Amino acid sequence: MNDSFLQWLLLAGPLWAAIGLYFLPRISPKRKRGAAISESDLQVAGVIGGFALGPLGIGIFYFEPRLIRRLTLAAGITIAVFISSQVLVRVSDPNLPSALWLILAGPLWAGIASYFIPRRYRAVEAIDTNALTAAALGGFAIGPLIIGLMWQRTPRIGREWMIALGSLGAWQIYTLFAVHNVSNPCVAAPYHVTYLTQQTANGVVIGSIYSLMAVGLTLIYSVQGVVSFAHGQLYMVGGYFSFYFLQYAGDFLSNLTGADISVNPIWGIPVAAVIVFVMGAVFERIFLKPMHEGLIERVSEYAILITFGFGFFLEYTTLAIAGPFPQRTGRFIEIRRFTLDRIHFSDDFFFGPIHIIGDRAFAMFVGIALIFALLYFLQRSWTGRALRATSQDRQAAAVTGINPTNMNTLSFAMGSMLAAMSGAALIPIFNWVPWVGAEMVGRSYVIVVLGGLGSVPGALVGGVIVGIVEALGAGCHPDPSRGAAYKEAFPLVIFALVLLLKPTGLFGREQT
Repeated sequence: MNDSFLQWLLLAGPLWAAIGLYFLPRISPKRKRGAAISESDLQVAGVIGGFALGPLGIGIFYFEPRLIRRLTLAAGITIAVFISSQVLVRVSDPNLPSALWLILAGPLWAGIASYFIPRRYRAVEAIDTNALTAAALGGFAIGPLIIGLMWQRTPRIGREWMIALGSLGAWQIYTLFAVHNVSNPCVAAPYHVTYLTQQTANGVVIGSIYSLMAVGLTLIYSVQGVVSFAHGQLYMVGGYFSFYFLQYAGDFLSNLTGADISVNPIWGIPVAAVIVFVMGAVFERIFLKPMHEGLIERVSEYAILITFGFGFFLEYTTLAIAGPFPQRTGRFIEIRRFTLDRIHFSDDFFFGPIHIIGDRAFAMFVGIALIFALLYFLQRSWTGRALRATSQDRQAAAVTGINPTNMNTLSFAMGSMLAAMSGAALIPIFNWVPWVGAEMVGRSYVIVVLGGLGSVPGALVGGVIVGIVEALGAGCHPDPSRGAAYKEAFPLVIFALVLLLKPTGLFGREQT
């Protein structure tokens, strides 16, 4: 324990939080210049002000009780966590911050808050939407402070609460990680800002490409209400269709002109899209249409088995034709990487350089452009509105003249097409083998659940989050070799937390 920690305990911290909890409601005028403050609000303000700024925080709320508002309290919590974490980073004994965090916050308080807070909301008949999520995140980040705030005031929890509390929890984890791994490139100054930015940029780039495949999966689910277990294999065959088209088109043009001509992989994307669109439409008409016409008794089991069997057929047929040998097409662009040069703010503080691989950047822009094109189609075209109407209420859509059967076929064909276009965009970047879809489809399920089932914008945001989590998890792991091996496991942690805390996802709607 060093001097900075002792000074913080004297000037702020738990002792002043207890003092504020006891004295502020007793000494503060509850009415001052038109401000009417309840005793519970004064208790919450005393705890937060005392923990963050000690006597200064208590004095601010004493002289200006009108400042006791949600925004001010959130700012106080943020200041408290930031100051305390910065103090703990400088403590010479790395075990002390961990022990204090487990006492003042952490998983125990998250469990306590998750158990008691929703029951408190129901007992006082308050709106308990997102109460479980906020209680768990808040207990993990700031411990009893969030329990006191939500217990006394039972505030209505909006999305901004989850963002703020989730950010505070992430900051706490980062702080403890920094205390125990001072030489890690993610925390070692002055390089950590550049390194974190580089890893985040890599995650955004690859996550945007992941989103394109997940968008197809969520489009199928939103209209048909079934999960396609052939989605990964459709992604895989899209890459192979692009590869063979580019190979045969290049040979044809070379023989025709007598010169060695290679076709840019960008042309393989629409070719794969058209072929797999037709393939998906034919499959839906033959195998899934009877399910929606009431000819199948156990619909859910049938959908799982038939799509799984279709994926099995695609994978092993491709293996028999193409073999197990890795394939890859040429580059999209000749620029191998884009570089943001180093920026010097001082001799000891600088930023950069940041490198982005050229083909990945190009594939990212292709993926984002296709997703926004899909959003435009769904929002502005009659057919897109018909798809949305069918996803919301099939019977009402049929009454207005929409044919739900055609919408089912279109949704499955478009979803399959988007998966194939994602594969065609990635085959210049990764080695392609017939089983490559199994790994990618797992990511897609995580992305769809994270963004919300049936939400196209949610799939885009979820893909970016999964990409960033993978990049930071692999790049910041203390053992780089293990970090690379565990890269696919890091999003599963996010998957489990979302299922536990917010099963509808970030943008999903409740199923009625």
